[in-house]
Amino acid sequence: MPISTLLLSRWLTLSGYFGLMIGLYAWHLLINQTEAHLISIVILTQLGPLMFPLRGLLNGKTYTHAWSIYLAIFYFIVGIWYAGASETLMFGLYVTAFSLLFFVGTVLYTRLSSRNQKENTAD
Repeated sequence: MPISTLLLSRWLTLSGYFGLMIGLYAWHLLINQTEAHLISIVILTQLGPLMFPLRGLLNGKTYTHAWSIYLAIFYFIVGIWYAGASETLMFGLYVTAFSLLFFVGTVLYTRLSSRNQKENTAD
């Protein structure tokens, strides 16, 4: 039984999303520990924006996937920023890869889901 492209795009989105969330959390709290007085600010600014689309992404809402594209672009920029320094190169590549996965998944899901909704309303 072939996997539908809509389901594949949803899995791409969720893989990229949770990969970003887990990677950012692990980097700042476990791998490269941030100073105690800065940790709440760093976690709030880097993980906070990822909390906004969580419910809509888990429920498969097309509108949430559509505006999450902009969030994926933001994290792509963050990944490039980290990749610019030699000591955080690997983390930057990790964030860039998962933000691209998140971006491709959201674009595909938005496109395919809206196409399915148009076909269902035409019937």
